[in-house]
Amino acid sequence: MEEIGIILERHDQKIKHLEDDIISLREIQNEIKSMNEVLITLTNELKHTKEHLERHDVEIEEMDRQPKQRLQQIITAVVSALAGALISAAVGFIFT
Repeated sequence: MEEIGIILERHDQKIKHLEDDIISLREIQNEIKSMNEVLITLTNELKHTKEHLERHDVEIEEMDRQPKQRLQQIITAVVSALAGALISAAVGFIFT
C-alpha cells in the first residue's frame, strides 16, 4: 500500500511539473504571436518604404536628366550661332 502512495505522489509531482511546463509554453506561445504581429507590421512598413524610395529614385533620375538636356540645348545654340556667324563672315568677304 505504501508503494501505491509513493507512486501516486510521484505521479502528482510529474503532473504538476507538466502543468508548469504547459503554462511556460503558453507564455512563450503568446510572445511568439506578439512577435509575429510585430514582424507583419514591420514587413508592411518596409514594403511601403521600398515603394516610396522607388518613386523618389524615379524623380531623382528625372531631375538629373533635366540639367543635361538644358546644357545640350545651350551647346547646340552656341554652335549654331558660331556657325551662322562664320557663314555670315564668309559671305561678307565674298561679296565685298
